[in-house]
Amino acid sequence: MPERVQITVAESAGFCPGVKNAIDKVLELAKQRKRTIYTLGPLIHNKQVIETLKEQNVRAVSSAAEIKERGAILVIRAHGIPPEEEAALRALDLEVVDATCPLVKHVQENIRVHARKGYATIIVGDRDHAEVLGLMGYTEGRGYVVDGPDQAKDLPGLEKANIVAQTTQEHAVFLAAAEEARRHCGELIISNTICNPTRQRQEETVQFAEKSDLVIVVGGKNSANTARLFQICERLAKKAVHIEKEDELRKSFFHGASTIFITAGASTPTWMIEKVLEKARRLAGGRESRLLEQLAFAWKLAITGSLYTALAAAALTYVCLKLEGAPVSGMPLSMAGLFALSLHMANRAAEKGAAAPDKAGRLLFVKHRAAARVTALLCGTLAILLSAALGWKVFLTAAFFWSLGMLYPHKLPPGLAKFGNFPASKDILTALGWAFMCAYAPGLWNGGALADSTQLAVFFAFLLVFTRSVMFGISHAHSDLIVGRENFYKAAGSGFTYFTLLVILLLLAFILLTLESMNWKPGLTAALLTGLLYYMGLMLFFFFRRIPERITAETLIDTQFLVLAALARFA
Repeated sequence: MPERVQITVAESAGFCPGVKNAIDKVLELAKQRKRTIYTLGPLIHNKQVIETLKEQNVRAVSSAAEIKERGAILVIRAHGIPPEEEAALRALDLEVVDATCPLVKHVQENIRVHARKGYATIIVGDRDHAEVLGLMGYTEGRGYVVDGPDQAKDLPGLEKANIVAQTTQEHAVFLAAAEEARRHCGELIISNTICNPTRQRQEETVQFAEKSDLVIVVGGKNSANTARLFQICERLAKKAVHIEKEDELRKSFFHGASTIFITAGASTPTWMIEKVLEKARRLAGGRESRLLEQLAFAWKLAITGSLYTALAAAALTYVCLKLEGAPVSGMPLSMAGLFALSLHMANRAAEKGAAAPDKAGRLLFVKHRAAARVTALLCGTLAILLSAALGWKVFLTAAFFWSLGMLYPHKLPPGLAKFGNFPASKDILTALGWAFMCAYAPGLWNGGALADSTQLAVFFAFLLVFTRSVMFGISHAHSDLIVGRENFYKAAGSGFTYFTLLVILLLLAFILLTLESMNWKPGLTAALLTGLLYYMGLMLFFFFRRIPERITAETLIDTQFLVLAALARFA
């Protein structure tokens, strides 16, 4: 085993935009309609993701005849279907939603335009692949499928033709097939319809595979683009393996490998790649300290088990007590920590499938999901009982926020169900609950709820926690977890999300400057202003660099509260 092992993960790995678009559509439908959503064939070629979608009440059918419900929702998957098949579906008593990848739509339209001008169509792709079957429907009966230059030799003589590529085709294969097809056509239009994400993925794979002792290709065995990546790697790397999940890795793969490259198909989520990376590190390292391995596992358990979140909530409460000029005691710190622990654990336990992708998360929330729910219930009950000691106003409001948070991942009461479908609703609800427990409740307890310092502390806490929740959402979205528009990042998009985070940073600074102008604890406010540099640095790190894997990202995000608490302590 080599002394030093370098493992590189492809920056282009993870869901492609077309896959993200299809998944977002079915999740939004499932959340809004609260009933089974059917897809015509598997939405994407990844068994693990399809299983996760089943838990979200999304079911794949091979034909509309399998659907017995009147007015059911049927989604056309990312690969698209022939136009005559789509027309037949829309004539049925079904609500048809088109989730065809926009880049596949572009190829369909390209073929349609040229076919109407009398051009035959040559498609370079896999004859039986769903995308190719859909594309053939636009050729007006003058379509030919070839898998490369060898099959292109058998093309008949064509007066004029348009050659296109299956969007996930290998670039070199398409160019070679087009060159061969030129010999059979009087006029040939070359439409290179390989999508940019595929081209980037293949170029990066070529670049690293040539320099790697071992390449691990992660993706469904029935995924055409994953199979092509593997074929490229087999040609270029010393050794290449194609796996669907980390359990297929063997220690023997890593013998003699000092440079390892991990890439994945367009339908492989980032959280699966992270699991492969974690196991690859363990198998390739060989000399890693058992103590370090145990410490790493304990830390993952603290993060996925919500213990670090509880500590972060207690730290924020400490900061708010300092800002309000209230005495620091264990009561509000414990109350806020238990409140956050309860709701975070309950939400984690309610998450489906891929929501807890790491080993520690599976241990706690899959094998012991029921125990996690009971623990969350007990911690929440204790938090509410502690709040009763602060007065009935605190008790009732705490009970309201806690009940709402516990119900959110399941089914809200009819009067609140519309709020659950509101974009960023989860981020807003989390920020409101934490702001009350960490800032307003201590203010009520100390009789200063109407004081300017308390009001500003509540606003300060709300903005900080909203930021935390949004950045969690960015991390989850970049890990390709199954999340919907209750996530601010998914609802608003990247550009507006980072603009919002910048505005919040400025508002946080304004609050602290306002307190300083009131001559309210100038040393403390100056220290907290310094603490905002951590927040700014973290935001820039997320914006300019690859988002770290989930455990690291969540650690970095919640650490901002501990940094602020430490600065408040020594101000």
